[in-house]
Amino acid sequence: MTLRASSKALLSMAGLALLGAAALASRRPAPSAPALPGASVLAPAAPSAPAPPEPPPPAPAALSPPEGPAAGAHVQPEVMTVEGEDYRVHVFAFRLANAHFEVVDVEMSRDVAGVLERTRASFVINGGFFDRQRRPEGLVVVDGRELAPLAPSLGGGVLVVSGGRAALHDAAGFVLSPGAHLAVQGLPRLVLSGSRNVRSDGGPRAERTALCVLDRGRRMEAIVARGDGAQSGPTLGLLADMLVARGCEQALNLDGGPSTGVAWREDGGAREMAPRGPIRHAIAVRLDP
Repeated sequence: MTLRASSKALLSMAGLALLGAAALASRRPAPSAPALPGASVLAPAAPSAPAPPEPPPPAPAALSPPEGPAAGAHVQPEVMTVEGEDYRVHVFAFRLANAHFEVVDVEMSRDVAGVLERTRASFVINGGFFDRQRRPEGLVVVDGRELAPLAPSLGGGVLVVSGGRAALHDAAGFVLSPGAHLAVQGLPRLVLSGSRNVRSDGGPRAERTALCVLDRGRRMEAIVARGDGAQSGPTLGLLADMLVARGCEQALNLDGGPSTGVAWREDGGAREMAPRGPIRHAIAVRLDP
């Protein structure tokens, strides 16, 4: 007997065969892709270690101190008044053991305040005389360097600072010894051996600048007499008497009148009484802090 399956039965059997084949295919591993020539198989990357912390930025370099000497100590001048007079006397006292000098040619200007800043001095006063051609008149030496030669025709005296001592010499026949820190010529010599060296009390009143030597040359005072007007100030005789009363052993008059001027450091700032007229030289004194 020949069995004939219906068309529906045949279709069912074919479907079951297809499902079985698909199930078998799903259980087999997928073929791996062939490796490329020369390529290596990489293992899975290990977890990366945490990056080390970045070093802190370098600290800024310390600023170098400004070149040149340290600024000099501040000074507190003694201020004196004279009864019945309209001028005041500023006294800058110091010991020579801690003083350093510099002389600056200000080229006929009035800039003592500028010299104070440039030299870092404690105070600055006007220097000696100048002639009609505005050339320095009188010996000026600082640290062995001659800025102006001796003027025999001027006369007067030469104040010399050497080895921590000051002494006043007659300008006539004067010869400077080596090693002088400062030498300045002026006139007149107001005080000699503790006594007044000015014969007359006459002469004009004017603003004055002078240097006074005390304590056998170990100490000095810079004296500046300034008034409210150009014609105010002491005569040379009155100034000499004032210096004798202060105990000056020797004293020299510098340029005065409109040349008288001073600048100094006080209470954290700078103060100035500028000359009323131009000057040739300014003397800067820097005191150790």
